[in-house]
Amino acid sequence: MSPVVIILVGSLGALAPEILRLYSLRNNPDQFRWSWFYIIASVAFAGMGGFVALLLPATTYWGAFYVGISTPVLINTALKKGLDRQQPHFRSVGSEIQQHSLIRSFLKGL
Repeated sequence: MSPVVIILVGSLGALAPEILRLYSLRNNPDQFRWSWFYIIASVAFAGMGGFVALLLPATTYWGAFYVGISTPVLINTALKKGLDRQQPHFRSVGSEIQQHSLIRSFLKGL
């Protein structure tokens, strides 16, 4: 496989969790805010997924896709654990729901 194909398939794999994230948030739009941060983070994850697929080296399409899909999941899990230790959990107060920060909004969908 050519390096360009490996990067593209890895990037596509990295975007797969973002598609699932948006689908899962369709019933809870108050937990998500569109922002430039979200778009930049998604593009960064796609780039990292493609880069890691190239570095490992992925020899099949499935391998490149799998590496791409694993990259943001591992990073998000590590970030969630770090943020959860630093900040208390958000709770509903009556009918009012507290707003999430940009990074928490990005991470909450997975």
